[in-house]
Amino acid sequence: MLWLDEEYGEGGYWYFNPKNYARPMYKKPKQAEETPDVSMAGLENTAIKGIKSIIDTKDENEEEYRSQLENLSFTTREMAPSQVIPLDDAKKIVEDIAQPLVKIDCICRRMTRATLEGDERPRSCLALGVGMLSWELTPERYKGGVEFISPEEAKKFLEYWNKKGMVHTIMTFGKTIEGAPYIGGLCNCDYPDCIAIRFRNDYGVKGLLKGEYVARVDYDRCKGCGSCVSRCQFGAIKKEVTMNKANIDMFRCFGCGLCKEACPESAITLIDRNSIPLLKDEW
Repeated sequence: MLWLDEEYGEGGYWYFNPKNYARPMYKKPKQAEETPDVSMAGLENTAIKGIKSIIDTKDENEEEYRSQLENLSFTTREMAPSQVIPLDDAKKIVEDIAQPLVKIDCICRRMTRATLEGDERPRSCLALGVGMLSWELTPERYKGGVEFISPEEAKKFLEYWNKKGMVHTIMTFGKTIEGAPYIGGLCNCDYPDCIAIRFRNDYGVKGLLKGEYVARVDYDRCKGCGSCVSRCQFGAIKKEVTMNKANIDMFRCFGCGLCKEACPESAITLIDRNSIPLLKDEW
């Protein structure tokens, strides 16, 4: 079982616990100065600097390279873990759990593509929770502007990006009143733009956790059309030529469900990762 579920799920998935969306809204300036920078991509900047150091070290000192990778994985996992979730779970969050809901620009695409989402480009991420009631306090983070939306609008927003092939991920920023990672974002991500996916795929940095599910193919229903293959951001699906069927490597599957949503034969289902002994510790 995922440690976040054990410690903060209260019998369920941690991102379904409303307590994990609540935190003291603001702190005194002195306290804020002592708190790690989680605004304007403070953690992302820290991670990027870490990766640069890792790249510089890779060909010079193998032991130092591995040590830095482990340290960065630990830092991102402890300070700001994120997790892949499927569309249905994302919809439940915006409908029943988190308020307010605000469309914002993607900080990853701003940093990696020099692209600012806003009036001319559709915003692709959602900010969640009470912190957005005073978003003006961090204007640099919200250069692309903000747009408050209803739960129904948020569900349509998620469906739109799901059809585009984006992976839904829960993002955390700081700590809640209960001490759990504070859930403040629901992002729509893709490789290589998304820093979290890129770090996980390219370097094995486990700040981005696998989802609570894995995908499974019903070979009796699969027609081998291949619609699912290009949807996978993690290289977990291939088409078996000899069988003319899709095949999913469950050890590489992140449980995002993009393949499931694309299958015209409903041949792919999501099952609980914990139901498979070999996968229950694969996060």
